[in-house]
Amino acid sequence: STLFAEVSFSVTARRSRGVWVTFRMSGETATKDGDPGHRNVSTAGLLLIAFFWVVGGIYGNEPLVAAGPPAYVFILLIICALCYGLPMSLISAELACALPYDGGLVAWVDEVCGKTIGAHNMYWLWLSYLFDSCAYPVLGAKYIGNIKQIDLSIVGGGDELTGEKIVACGIVAVITLIKLGGTDYIVKASTIFFFFSMTPAVIYMVYGSKDIHPESLISTDTSEEAGGFDPAKLLSWVTWLYCGFNSLGALAGEVKDPTATYPIVIALLIPISLITVAWPLAVSISIDTNRTNYIPGHFNDLAEEECGEWLRYAFVIGATFSFVGLYNAQIIVCERSVAQPFEGMIDAYLIKKRRGAVTRYLLSENGTGVAPIFIIANALLAGVFVWLPYAALIELSMLQMSLNMYLFMYAFLWYKWYRPDMERPFKIPGGFIGGLIVATPCFGITAATFYFAATDPAPVFEVPYGKAVGLGGVTGLGFLAHFISYIVRVCRGQTSAGSVDPDRRPLLPNTDSEQGSLSQVGNVQNTPAYE
Repeated sequence: STLFAEVSFSVTARRSRGVWVTFRMSGETATKDGDPGHRNVSTAGLLLIAFFWVVGGIYGNEPLVAAGPPAYVFILLIICALCYGLPMSLISAELACALPYDGGLVAWVDEVCGKTIGAHNMYWLWLSYLFDSCAYPVLGAKYIGNIKQIDLSIVGGGDELTGEKIVACGIVAVITLIKLGGTDYIVKASTIFFFFSMTPAVIYMVYGSKDIHPESLISTDTSEEAGGFDPAKLLSWVTWLYCGFNSLGALAGEVKDPTATYPIVIALLIPISLITVAWPLAVSISIDTNRTNYIPGHFNDLAEEECGEWLRYAFVIGATFSFVGLYNAQIIVCERSVAQPFEGMIDAYLIKKRRGAVTRYLLSENGTGVAPIFIIANALLAGVFVWLPYAALIELSMLQMSLNMYLFMYAFLWYKWYRPDMERPFKIPGGFIGGLIVATPCFGITAATFYFAATDPAPVFEVPYGKAVGLGGVTGLGFLAHFISYIVRVCRGQTSAGSVDPDRRPLLPNTDSEQGSLSQVGNVQNTPAYE
């Protein structure tokens, strides 16, 4: 039985390797080679979800046009796609095919850096995506409010802002119900979001192509009259568009055939993400060269000017579906990242004795890819955070993400250096040197983005240098929690000079052995820390 297979494998691994390996299965059965027997995410499904991880369409990108002259915008879009997005996607593909763990980079960093750094990495990633995701229901509600026939102040008891927040909470609730239905429903919902968000944009791109003027696109005028030039804002916005490529591994444990799926998704996602951003921008800049006009919602005005009022309404509908899809994609990473460290404990808790029906439902995957308790908990937090200013949440998430990027690159290079013979169905050639060459541009662009954001004196929540202060507060809270947990362990006598360090790097199984192949779909945890 599934239960017997899980327990017997865990005990065998513990006795022979000195580590605890939780053999997770996404369905009720497992195949002979140890891969999950029920993986729900196909190539098309991963591509649709990843689209919303990366770009999600044209909507809301007006500040990108306003940040700098068109030539600089298009050059940076191409450079970051090739030197930032592509390397991240290749690294994610190699690790996801070799180590298809649920949670992706959370599991990889935890395995490489140990549980202490792994816990902080999970915390940073979770908060980054939670902050980011909470902005999209609010933006979706704002676009709904742009429809003349809809008055959100009625929902908010006479206050339009309150109405927007209530509608945003409703969006969160609807997406949560879809996610509780299972991974299949998530993929189907992503298909609907993609269709309704991309259709108006494609019409705008095709119909507006006749009005593209190349001379407008190669302008390098940085004067204040032309709209000025803000390199920090331009770089941070472009990297924000492409940083979602590091999320490709979040569903690695649920992809049907990672070895075949990830190369196809990368080959399609890079050009799709670049085209769906650059082409509409080219149309828009050719229609209106005055960059000072590009405030959120200006694309709706241009759509109406190009094709009529019907396309304006279509843009409002498309933007709403786009933002809903973006929330859905970002919150998936939140759920997988925070669930990954607890999966072994949950399995042991359910196995120990019979639990009630409600408890078993909340803690069992049941086709949802992650225990419903994590879906519900993140939804409740999102329902709280949507009441905060969304712009401040996005700014904090962009800076917080840099810490995860550094650890992500380090984990990749660690595997290249210490595990050169690890089986890699998808492999970046050149060994460690090849991996270093691929990762270096990501390090450089991430460092530049971090520097510009951390030194920005702009206030967040009315606090000067708000991004840096917010980063310090979030990381400081994590270190405080770690210090308190350490003190508690000392008081309980669980930590002493002669004990095994629970934060040591876990042993990696030999991939040539039977246990090594099984561990490719498991979560390697250190036995003393687990107990």
